[in-house]
Amino acid sequence: MVADDIIFSLTSSDDGLQYLKIAGENGIIVHGQIMINGVTITSWNIAEEEVIQQNINGTIRRGYIQFAGSEGSQIINSEFGYLGDAEPGRRGFDLYGAGPSHSMLIRSSKFHDMWMAFYSREAYNITVDGNEYYNNIRYALDPHTITYDMNITNNWVHHNPIGIICSDRCYNILIEGNLVEHNIDSGIYFSRNMHDSTARNNHVLNTTSGIIVSESPNNQIYDNTIEGATSQGIRLFNPELPDDGLTENNLVFNNSISDSENGIMAIRSHDNIVANTTFSDIEESKYTLSGNSSMIIREQHFDNALISDEGSEIGSQIEIASSGIIEVIGGQGGDDEDGDDDEEDPVDGDEEEEDEGEGELYNTDNEPYTNRFGDGDSIRVIS
Repeated sequence: MVADDIIFSLTSSDDGLQYLKIAGENGIIVHGQIMINGVTITSWNIAEEEVIQQNINGTIRRGYIQFAGSEGSQIINSEFGYLGDAEPGRRGFDLYGAGPSHSMLIRSSKFHDMWMAFYSREAYNITVDGNEYYNNIRYALDPHTITYDMNITNNWVHHNPIGIICSDRCYNILIEGNLVEHNIDSGIYFSRNMHDSTARNNHVLNTTSGIIVSESPNNQIYDNTIEGATSQGIRLFNPELPDDGLTENNLVFNNSISDSENGIMAIRSHDNIVANTTFSDIEESKYTLSGNSSMIIREQHFDNALISDEGSEIGSQIEIASSGIIEVIGGQGGDDEDGDDDEEDPVDGDEEEEDEGEGELYNTDNEPYTNRFGDGDSIRVIS
């Protein structure tokens, strides 16, 4: 244990320490300040003379590092592996307990095969820069529960269930310049009333959803490159019964989405602005709305963009503004909620060909184009 007001160093250059093995279920608990530089730290089974593996439920007790009200710790050029279980405070690299930890630097280090490679509660003034996070069991990076003033920059985050997730009232979080690839469920995840935060200039590849915003308002997501999302590039989402916040008033602009199933999807979310998105090789819809969502699209060039609705009882609404003259094929202009025409008058082949070739023109610089969809309706938009 590193007590309050104590500065403790573990360094390869000064101490000659290169490998620290934490035996059994013991841990390092830091209340004061620790400086770790150039050291590898893992769990260790003395009898088997090897690291301790963890199961999917996190029930195997093994070594951990806990920062409990720590101030000013630095982790540089080090490696952490095979640490942590499911118990709070012992989750691997865990900023939890005895007051908020703060003013921490984590740089140029590796974190792998951890239960959680980073977890924080009420922490602040944290810099996580230039690290590698891989093969972790739960999350790579999980700032949690009112963590704020944190920069997550220039990291390589790969082969985890979820890459970077910030959850439960976190704010003023910057996620910038990270390479986030081959994470199973999502690359970057704004969750449970994360607000007033930014994800920019990240490269997200080969995951289910590139960037998710769930129950989280007033964020900015821009200048990101998303490739190979098997579900959608960007997902703006609320659950059926949101209880932590609402995904609204987010600004999503200047992003590039390619080689993905869908581009941008809104699920039960409203009043988010999406602007100047570059799409290529999108298999289904460039924009998909469901659950009576609404989306505002601005400053967009449309290249035969499919905008579709899925599963909205009342009808989702799209607004297109400040995008010049557009041609809209299918759907209704304005707030027409008539969803019965297709059922009463089935479209035969000749009429379908005519619809595909002709559309209505709208000057969105003069007046926004709006369309309220019926369930399963879609339009195509061409600039």
